Amino acid sequence: MLNYQGTVIRPPSEAASLILQVTLGCPDNKCIFCPAYKTETFKIKSLADIAAKISYAAAAYPQTTKIFLADGDSLRLPFSDLLKILDLLNENFKHLRRISLYATTQSILGKTVTELKALKNKKMSLVYAGFETGDDETYKFTLKAGSPQNNIDAALRLKESQIKLNATIILGLGGKKLSMQHAVNTAENLNKSQPEQIAALTLMIPKQAPLYKLLKQNIFIPLTPLEIVDELGILVANMNDFPCLFFANHASNYVPVEARFPKDKQSVLKTLQKISVSKNKSCLRPDFLRGL
Repeated sequence: MLNYQGTVIRPPSEAASLILQVTLGCPDNKCIFCPAYKTETFKIKSLADIAAKISYAAAAYPQTTKIFLADGDSLRLPFSDLLKILDLLNENFKHLRRISLYATTQSILGKTVTELKALKNKKMSLVYAGFETGDDETYKFTLKAGSPQNNIDAALRLKESQIKLNATIILGLGGKKLSMQHAVNTAENLNKSQPEQIAALTLMIPKQAPLYKLLKQNIFIPLTPLEIVDELGILVANMNDFPCLFFANHASNYVPVEARFPKDKQSVLKTLQKISVSKNKSCLRPDFLRGL
């Protein structure tokens, strides 16, 4: 059995992937906007345990083509251990095309280009990393480890290693106070890092997230739905015309976007501007249909 522990989270695009839990929780786990893993201590699972799960999964799901390594920062595994796991996956899954995982910028920068290239050669071809924001002030507010400059450095290291990056950003993360600089500086951060994929989520603040206390104390003032649309428009307008897939189709988003930039950029901007000018809330996903 795969015997998942705790809350297992995977990107929307990994819905058809086999989820293999190689770590538990997140090694950072201080982000004030994130409700995940708050009751869990980060742990790397034993190679024996992982090998047993791979053996079971290979027998149960022999046609698997994509595998996602959970939890929150599987690249934190020592390089030698990660290489052994990838070898086992390639040996046991004959139709395997891609291995992907979540990683922090710290774990990306903790691997050399030579090591990352070796992992790429074992079919680890996509990394999901939370950039969240490119604005220094907003980033410090979140208490997340790292910095916007780390985002850029990590992206460039992956690019040199020929591993694709899906960078997550969070609309509304700066609240009303920091909205403009959050949007503009995040766009500039993306211009410098040029991820192959960008996933824009919209901030939601469940009670489990530390940010909820600041919300109830009126220290953090969230954006309205239409202000989120405006912020997304500013972000997109300030992005340079580098090639990438741009997604804002997560369940948290008010306006679903799935586009290929730069080809679809003007069409996306036109749609967002139309909503902003008309202030037509009927075009937005209602809150009861939104989720993390």
